[in-house]
Amino acid sequence: MKRIFAYILSLAFLFSVSPAVVYAQQDVAVDESEDDEEDTVELTSAVITALSCAKEAEESGEFEVLSSCPPIKAWEGVEDIYTQPPKIVVFDVTEGEYYYVQASKDSVYYSDLLEGFGGSIDGEGSFVGEKDGIKVVKFEEFEITPKPKPGFFKGCL
Repeated sequence: MKRIFAYILSLAFLFSVSPAVVYAQQDVAVDESEDDEEDTVELTSAVITALSCAKEAEESGEFEVLSSCPPIKAWEGVEDIYTQPPKIVVFDVTEGEYYYVQASKDSVYYSDLLEGFGGSIDGEGSFVGEKDGIKVVKFEEFEITPKPKPGFFKGCL
């Protein structure tokens, strides 16, 4: 009877030690993922605008340029509008940086960006490369808030 009791205690001890080893391995894996945080970005109320307007806002420091940017500016420098994408970026006002958006069927479409032009985008994504020295973001999750139509606040005062 003492042997059985000792055997059960030894098994209980082994099982209680094993999860601690597993948790220690999981902690190491979490520590390694800190490098991945540099490759991810979380944008809140980033303005959808044209590249030329983003450059102008960055140089002048006046962010009114972003909200008054006409959609035709997204096509400046594009030779063939039927085969080449528009030059649309998202401008993160808090960081003062802008990024290209990788449009794909798994993420955001250019039509979504054009429809929300002048509005804002909230989302999480990862950096997938660079284009012309500007980082490219691919969104996993996003929500676009279009720019309000003129006269939207009429009657509020």
